[in-house]
Amino acid sequence: MTLPRFFACCALALTAGAISRAEPLRLPITTRMEASTTWAENISRSSNPTNWIDSLRHEASFTASMLTPIATGVSLINEADLREESVPRFERNTAYSAGVRTQLRWKFGLGAFAPVATADVALARREARIPGDTGWIATGALQLSKRFTESWRTSLTGDWSQHYAAHGPFDVRSHRLFGALTYDLNANWQLTYGRGSLWGDFTANAGPAVWSRALAGLITPAIAQYYNTVSWETTDSYGAGWVSYRVTGRSDFWWLELAPAIGRNTSLPLRYESTFTVNRVGVSYRQDLWTLGILHRF
Repeated sequence: MTLPRFFACCALALTAGAISRAEPLRLPITTRMEASTTWAENISRSSNPTNWIDSLRHEASFTASMLTPIATGVSLINEADLREESVPRFERNTAYSAGVRTQLRWKFGLGAFAPVATADVALARREARIPGDTGWIATGALQLSKRFTESWRTSLTGDWSQHYAAHGPFDVRSHRLFGALTYDLNANWQLTYGRGSLWGDFTANAGPAVWSRALAGLITPAIAQYYNTVSWETTDSYGAGWVSYRVTGRSDFWWLELAPAIGRNTSLPLRYESTFTVNRVGVSYRQDLWTLGILHRF
């Protein structure tokens, strides 16, 4: 929906409300706030164990959404959000972003057990303290979801992401396919298990000593041949002389999340996620994330 059309719809709704009754009209806008703290093992996404760094990472976001019914079972959701992420121990990894998202949702039938399909596109502007990491992020996704019983439901998602970054090491493109199975233990506790894979580019980091050895062929000749062709630069991301570089490969990941409700509109998700990545020449990267979050809908 374009901005002129958006404002025209709002004006029409306000006019209709004023004619029908004198009460003030409330637009169907909802907001939510999310914040989380993650203990990240190998936060630097380094392949060599001597470069593995464990550290805390903080994230916070605020989102405003407006739902517009289009037809029976079809609705349009427009969102705007602000996001901040930081690694207090390594402040150069701080970044801010602002973006918009449009989602089209189809519900095939009536009732809670009807399958639902969603398609969404999003565009965000990212401003990072590492200059090369600044740029635009475009994403798109398709999802199918279905509730089978009052307690069990599942979803399957395929998505695509492109970071149009200022510098090559961060200019990455990837796509994912993942599924999730959710069980409602009771009215206040929810358990989710998910698994999926990612294919495409990703940014990794290496200390100056390890990177010099890789380029010189002191690890393996295949690594030297490949790493001398990839995009890289010295970013000091996790210390003086540290290098960020872009490689292509595959990541397999899974997660387990327990989300207790601590109020009518608030939940406290506890999540563990493990990712194992292998690049084009067989170099592997392992990350484990332990996250405590809070989600509140206003």
